[in-house]
Amino acid sequence: MSHLEIIQLRSAGKILDDLFHEIKASIGDAENIRVYRRDGLETDLSIHIYHNINLEGKPSSLGFRLTFTLKDFGLVEHSFWKESE
Repeated sequence: MSHLEIIQLRSAGKILDDLFHEIKASIGDAENIRVYRRDGLETDLSIHIYHNINLEGKPSSLGFRLTFTLKDFGLVEHSFWKESE
């Protein structure tokens, strides 16, 4: 069963390009992770982590680490989704 974690950051100020590039560099070219910036709103960032393994209804350690780290930059929401059968 596939799972998706979405980590959204809403910062009070402009998202620094350095932060965006640091996140991209830290996750490398992993095919299962995508980083998005909201079009037209520079303060929002969304990280999508796709899993093709059963995580038993629990977010991944990577998701928890990203959530914890991004809290220094603004409001963070971490949600966990499973694919509908």
